Amino acid sequence: MTPRLPLLTGALVLGIATTTLLAGCSGDDRPTPSGSASASASRTAGATPSTGSGSSSSPSAVPSDDQTGSADDGTGPGTGNGSGVETPERIDWSTITQQGIAVAGGGSVVSLAGAGDLWTVVVAGPDGSRTQAVVSATLGRVTSGPFPKDADAATKAADVARIAALRTDAAAAAAAATGSASGAQLVSLTLGGSGSAPVWTATLSEGGATKTVTVDGTTGAVAG
Repeated sequence: MTPRLPLLTGALVLGIATTTLLAGCSGDDRPTPSGSASASASRTAGATPSTGSGSSSSPSAVPSDDQTGSADDGTGPGTGNGSGVETPERIDWSTITQQGIAVAGGGSVVSLAGAGDLWTVVVAGPDGSRTQAVVSATLGRVTSGPFPKDADAATKAADVARIAALRTDAAAAAAAATGSASGAQLVSLTLGGSGSAPVWTATLSEGGATKTVTVDGTTGAVAG
């Protein structure tokens, strides 16, 4: 029986080696996950960025368009009065005409046209050259312009002559025209006539209808 021990020992060693080799071939070489995949996904989906007042990543508030900010104080440029007032209760014709003259660099108003808050003022300079601008009645300032306005040589000469004889300016003529009829609103005012007899022609809106009156450029009398 003694001579069989080496044979059994060799077979045992061979069996162990074979088992080890098979275990090495069949082992899973994939890296072991650090945690549950579903738990990781849950944590990622449920993550919420901090929105505390001290966080620099807080999204800024979306500006609203409710126009509840400070009202336009009339000190800057613009194309509207910024206050939402489209029809002022009272229109100061003197302020409107003086604003038009100032932005034109001097001269005399030869026409007004508009409604409510915005008025286009046309000014003729000393040589008859015309400039126009838009003035806000609410703010009492120019909101657009000035812009040059075409005028031929004959019109320039006629304006210079009429202005020289004028005693009732545009502001006074506008006030006289609107005051001639209760509830009348000015639509336009234009200087015409001759150098010896300038006349303002005013178009008024009254009760949904329009009418025309004239204002004498020297006496301020209203007719029509």
